[in-house]
Amino acid sequence: MPGPLSLTELLGAYKGELAGLAAAASWAITSLIFSRVPAPAGAITLFKNVASCGFLLLTLLAFSLLPGSTSPLGFLFELSPQAWVYLGLSSLAGLVIGDTFYFRSLQILGPRRTLAISTLTPPLGVLCGWLLLGSVETLPLVAWGGMALTLVGVIWIIREKGGDKEAQGVFPGSVKAGIWYGLLGCVGQAAAAALAKIPMNAGLSPLKATFARMLVAIALGTAIAAVNGKLPGWVRQLKDRRSWLPLLPASFLGTFLGVWLCMIAYQHAKLGVAITMHSTSPIFVLPLAFFVLRQRVSLRAIIGAVIAVAGIFLLFEKSG
Repeated sequence: MPGPLSLTELLGAYKGELAGLAAAASWAITSLIFSRVPAPAGAITLFKNVASCGFLLLTLLAFSLLPGSTSPLGFLFELSPQAWVYLGLSSLAGLVIGDTFYFRSLQILGPRRTLAISTLTPPLGVLCGWLLLGSVETLPLVAWGGMALTLVGVIWIIREKGGDKEAQGVFPGSVKAGIWYGLLGCVGQAAAAALAKIPMNAGLSPLKATFARMLVAIALGTAIAAVNGKLPGWVRQLKDRRSWLPLLPASFLGTFLGVWLCMIAYQHAKLGVAITMHSTSPIFVLPLAFFVLRQRVSLRAIIGAVIAVAGIFLLFEKSG
């Protein structure tokens, strides 16, 4: 009978799962920051993409100094047109559209309820993975029970009274709109995960894939804002110290590290399992709500989060 795994063996065997959990923790922390920034959701999305792209570039340059390394940006010219299409669509779905809807939901509903809605991303990710990646992402019958359990937990948390106190009221909206924004954000993130995994399956590293996606996201976000005439106003708002000062560390922790960790999870674990791991943010946000926001965490919220995450784990328990 084999003995227990050493720490090194554990990290190697569950690299993808652990990366997903680390991403969930980083997003739980940064959700408290992003929800308080006095800037439109689109401006927040563009800023965090630009900032994280800078962090990624510094990381690529640092790795290029290692013995045997090649040009840090040479891979951009070696990517096939097909790879650029998948990375571009992934960037549009996740880093531009998905993140904008997610931040708008945060501004309306607050971190706890928005993160609760985000637990719907795994079942949507399974569907996108099945459509784009084929039978390797096929969903077993037992997983449908996990979906139902997840929905019960999500609805349980959303219906809790007092969740509106987490939103700062800077850019208010109706609860119904906040829920819809959250759901659309889930769809964007699920599609982005499946699309990004295709070029990584062909050998592209998570760091390089993340950098390429960020470049596309910046170009698309800037173009969309300029066409809509919003770019000058966004720039003025982001120059405000109250906006850029909290966004800088949030971009480092949530977008640079968080997205990079997610890409590592996508490469080293099945798509459904990876999304499951980084959708456990509601578990991390409960102690943050209690210790940081000084809010009472009800038994209902705890039970709802446990039910939702238990459903997610059941969803992939026998996925292989």
